[in-house]
Amino acid sequence: MKTPVKRSATSVYPIANKRTEEGDLVYPTVLRMNATPVYRFLSLIASRLSEGETVRRRSILDCGCGGTVPPLAIFAEQGMEAVGVDVSERQLQQARGFVERAGLDIRLRRADMRDLPFPDASFDYVYEHYSMCHLSRTDTAQAVSEMRRVAKPGGLAFLGVISTESWPPSSYGEEWASGERWMVEDGDEVRHSFFSDAQSDRLVADWDVLLKEKAVLHVGGEDLSEADWAALRAEAPVPRSAEEWAAEYERRTDYVRYVHTYYALKKPA
Repeated sequence: MKTPVKRSATSVYPIANKRTEEGDLVYPTVLRMNATPVYRFLSLIASRLSEGETVRRRSILDCGCGGTVPPLAIFAEQGMEAVGVDVSERQLQQARGFVERAGLDIRLRRADMRDLPFPDASFDYVYEHYSMCHLSRTDTAQAVSEMRRVAKPGGLAFLGVISTESWPPSSYGEEWASGERWMVEDGDEVRHSFFSDAQSDRLVADWDVLLKEKAVLHVGGEDLSEADWAALRAEAPVPRSAEEWAAEYERRTDYVRYVHTYYALKKPA
């Protein structure tokens, strides 16, 4: 009896009745926790198929596809023609390593989502996840425009931005421009751009909005000391006296949050 072969360290259940040429069970990719919203896009795509339709041979583009467990894998495993671009060669190398180990048919290339190297109306589906949030606000608008350009009429898209409801702002570094902060992560300077509801709605004004939702993650507040908390009073969502702010310390985990605004979109036919 052959030993089941997992596709990645996070794979759990084998794909029913699917085996390699050697007879080993094939395991589907399980995405990392921070990429789970991408499953929603796959579910949305499936929900809009007519009876008897499948996604096989449908084309999909991931803008910012790199990393150790590329989300594009879950679409390739459905038989989709999967294409990914990333501006970082290091991130691409990580993704290529995964694709090779998994035996998946995914085309990866180095390119910038602000200037996609594809003709108009090339893809049935296009998405990004946690990539666009590192662009400037101006470049974010350009990236959304490019995603719309390469989507086919009636095609679907999935994207998201960091909400201004995320708090505290200083945890994302120093503000270098309105709505844009820089910090050092793993030795690299990284930008985070923030959008209010009205600003993010304007980004997608040329699309039909199928879904808008906010994902809220409360993390890090429990690590704040009372002194840390006192220093954050200047960033309080509502002005507070020193005494009032100190009294809120026990609720600090309710305050500290990361908020991402997601959109599922359709390009008008």
